[in-house]
Amino acid sequence: MEVKKAEITGFGHYRNQVFEFLSGNQLFFGENEVGKSTLYQFILAMLFGFPKKSSKKRDYTPRDGAAYGGRLWLIVKPYGQVVIERYRKVNRGKAKVFIDGAEKDGKILEEILAPLNRSVFQEVFTFQQEQLSQIDHLQEEELQASLISLGITGSQQLVEKIQNYQKENQRLFKPRAKKLTLNQQLTKWQELRETIQQQEAEESNVQRAYQQISDFDQKLQALSTEQKELQTEEKDLNQKKSHWSLYEEWHELRAMKKSEVTEQEGKELRQFYHEYQNLTEKIQKKEDELAQLEQGQESDRYFFYLDHEKEIQDLLHLDIPIMRLIDNEQKYLQEKEELEQVFSRLQQKWGWSDQTPPQKLNSSVETTLNNVEQSYEQFNQKKLQIEWLKERKQSVEEEVDQLEQKYPELLDPSNTQKNSFLMTSSFSIGIVAVIAGFFLTMPFNLIAFIVGIICASIVSVKSYRKRNPSTQVKPSWQEKLLQLDSHAEEIAKEEENLKRLQQQIQEEEGKLTSIFKATNTTQNWRDLVQSYRSDQEKFEQAVSNYNSLQKQLTAIQEQREELESRFQFLAEWVPLANKDLQAKKEAVEEFASQMQETKMSRLQQPSTLLAQQLKQHKEERNNLFAEYSALLEKFGLEQPTEIPLWLKQWEKTQKNFERKEELAAILQPIFPKDITYTQLEQYLAEKKARQEEVQEKMNQLLEEKQRLQLQVERLQKNGTLDALYQEENRMLSEIYETALKWSTNQLLIAFLNDLATELSEQQLPQLLKQTSYYFALLTDQHYQKVTLDNGLIHAVSKDEDFAIYELSTGTKDQLIMATRFAYLFMQKERSISPVIIDDGWLHYDSKRKENLAKLLSDFGKNYQVICLSSDQEMMNYYRSFNQSVIKF
Repeated sequence: MEVKKAEITGFGHYRNQVFEFLSGNQLFFGENEVGKSTLYQFILAMLFGFPKKSSKKRDYTPRDGAAYGGRLWLIVKPYGQVVIERYRKVNRGKAKVFIDGAEKDGKILEEILAPLNRSVFQEVFTFQQEQLSQIDHLQEEELQASLISLGITGSQQLVEKIQNYQKENQRLFKPRAKKLTLNQQLTKWQELRETIQQQEAEESNVQRAYQQISDFDQKLQALSTEQKELQTEEKDLNQKKSHWSLYEEWHELRAMKKSEVTEQEGKELRQFYHEYQNLTEKIQKKEDELAQLEQGQESDRYFFYLDHEKEIQDLLHLDIPIMRLIDNEQKYLQEKEELEQVFSRLQQKWGWSDQTPPQKLNSSVETTLNNVEQSYEQFNQKKLQIEWLKERKQSVEEEVDQLEQKYPELLDPSNTQKNSFLMTSSFSIGIVAVIAGFFLTMPFNLIAFIVGIICASIVSVKSYRKRNPSTQVKPSWQEKLLQLDSHAEEIAKEEENLKRLQQQIQEEEGKLTSIFKATNTTQNWRDLVQSYRSDQEKFEQAVSNYNSLQKQLTAIQEQREELESRFQFLAEWVPLANKDLQAKKEAVEEFASQMQETKMSRLQQPSTLLAQQLKQHKEERNNLFAEYSALLEKFGLEQPTEIPLWLKQWEKTQKNFERKEELAAILQPIFPKDITYTQLEQYLAEKKARQEEVQEKMNQLLEEKQRLQLQVERLQKNGTLDALYQEENRMLSEIYETALKWSTNQLLIAFLNDLATELSEQQLPQLLKQTSYYFALLTDQHYQKVTLDNGLIHAVSKDEDFAIYELSTGTKDQLIMATRFAYLFMQKERSISPVIIDDGWLHYDSKRKENLAKLLSDFGKNYQVICLSSDQEMMNYYRSFNQSVIKF
């Protein structure tokens, strides 16, 4: 069902008023006393009839004699458009029903609205502030009853049946009653029991048995006395347990001190608020009179100027602040651009940024750098040593080559044998020639002597040449060959060391490369590290300067926003949109100049006098506010509109203190000493255990006593006791039948409760799931889940689990609100009724109001929601969520 339109002929202060309603979520906004609750009462009256007159209820009958009633348009499936018309003095206030324009019997209205009735509409589909504090502790049975009231098929009959059985049992027996059936039967049986005991006492033959029974009775009496004492102690402990909630409340209030605000200060604050409201009403009255005299946009502009003349004049003196602001902003922006260039250069060189700042160089970098330098120094020394060895080797090779060129026989031993043969031949020829010379004649002997001398000379020379290499040159040549081998081996060894050293240098440079993200190609590592450190200091300084500059720019922006906010109140009267501060100031100057001209031309008009009076009243109100500002500041109040709420809270504090004194008077006798709930439970368990032990002893004694009583029965010869025993058996039989009926009813009550529980549990998981979703919305995801554990609702956050009684009052309200909306969400397919909320969030703070507006926005996708409010903040939240706002 949806409400589409309300046409009020006469209801409260409304006359011929029409309200249009939308599908989904909507907010009707108006000041206090504008008639929001009256609109709700009109809808209630149209649906279910006019309220009965009562001295305790408001009467909405028009006092000017206008017709009391109106018409209400509904959309109801499957009927279509339904119009309800009611007038109090027409047909005794009964409704006329029109379906798609055709009039129907008024009795069909109940069928159209079913299962909706007045109580369901008020309790389920209406949200008012006083309803939110009525539920403090929800048990599983209460949730089931709520689900049953929303329409579980057939379960209402079960509830009625359970109530009937309970009423019947209450007529049969109560623990302390006297006139109920079972109570009277037990009383008569006790009286008969006493008579039997008296009769048995008169029997002489059973005195010995009675003596034993008496001993048992004494023991039983002692145990009974102890049992009573234990019961008394248990009663005291149960009394403590029953008063535990009060004790906890008292325990919380004991730390509360009496308010430091005196009654006189409270009285002064009330007096100030009264005077402030009177001046506000006078100002409103003058504004109304002024509005009657002056109409039109130009007059409104003029009177707006008069009301804000001082503020406008203050704006005209903002030249220097505005120019200083603009100059500073340009200066800071230029500095910011220079710093961004520094960041860009360092990022290109080193890859630094906000996400990847430069790494701080530790001692290991210096160690690695020293290792690289030492390795390079060793590398260069090795290279010089290898070059020197190569030069030495080359020198020795040149000497060996010279020897081998000079003495080729060092390389070819066969030349020595040839020379030896030639020497022998030459020597033989020389000897033969000399000997022949002695025998030959001239000149042949001379020729023979010459040949002999020549051969001897050849033999001498060859002999000399042959003897010199073998004695001098060859050892030197061999030594040099050994030197060449030694130099070659040493060079190979040093080159191998050089390769290992070069590999070590590469490894150390790899570490540096990974740190500096660059290779040492154009400069040595020491210069690169110094450059890195220098650039790192520049980067850190630039970051510091940039952050400082950002703060200064933020401050400049805040100053700009603060200056622009001072122009905001002129937005409706001066074209300020899309203008900078200087242009706004010039526009205000032009506006002030125009209004001054208007002021000079209208000095003698009546409206001017009213405007002056209005201005005087406002000055008086401002002076009054200034006079009491110290008192307001003492109480932490900023605006007079906060005073009623503050007074309410102060009075609440006073009441809490009085409550503490009241609880102290009640609970101090009950709780003479502090005790914890755990200790209380422990004491109770101990008393119960002792009672069970005493009861077991009593049962043993009773068993012995019964044996003796059987012996007494056998000894009975007089028929009087038999008659009494027979009467006792009859009474016990009646008691058994009555107790059996009472027990049967109790079993039926338990069975039907279990049956109702089983029916409700079919919907309980869905209810808790939807409740969790709405509760998360209302608490801004602080609580994610709502569970039902051992009959108690729990709210689960990310880290903790709270029972409902552990939550704050505001959070309880949110949980109850989420539960009720979850009930309604489960009934969305039935479309029973729209939801109407009449200022159900007055004590909410801003965040809770925003979350509630978010929930209503989501809930309005499936339901028609009508909110009635005077809360300006809630209206702003509705607009921020693109929800419909309708002003009265």
